[in-house]
Amino acid sequence: MNLLTGEIIAIKTEGSLSLVKVMVQDCAITSIVIETPETATYLRIDNKIKIVFKETEVVLAKAFSGAISLQNKLDCNVHSFEKGKLLCKIILNFQNTKFASVITRNAFDQLDIKENDLVQAMIKTNEISLATHD
Repeated sequence: MNLLTGEIIAIKTEGSLSLVKVMVQDCAITSIVIETPETATYLRIDNKIKIVFKETEVVLAKAFSGAISLQNKLDCNVHSFEKGKLLCKIILNFQNTKFASVITRNAFDQLDIKENDLVQAMIKTNEISLATHD
């Protein structure tokens, strides 16, 4: 699992769902959760929060310039990688924090990923979980 830490800056609620915007340094990350400020005490503006997401949910792009519905786009540098026959694990450096992406070897080869490459890591809003900060 990947883990980032941020601060809640906005919450929109409809029914039992909340769209939560979290600032991680200078980057906004959005998550949708099945909780509201009335049902979860951690959902408060200015609260520190943990952002959790699976390595397999991180989509990578190089030199991406088109429109896309994925809201969470993080500019990262490739720190290192492990290549297998089927899968590759890429360690990304995002604002001095490291997290991982696992993609197929075919996708890795198509992107021609090298160490220090600039890539955009993208994560769907519904694939990000939030947890209380210790």
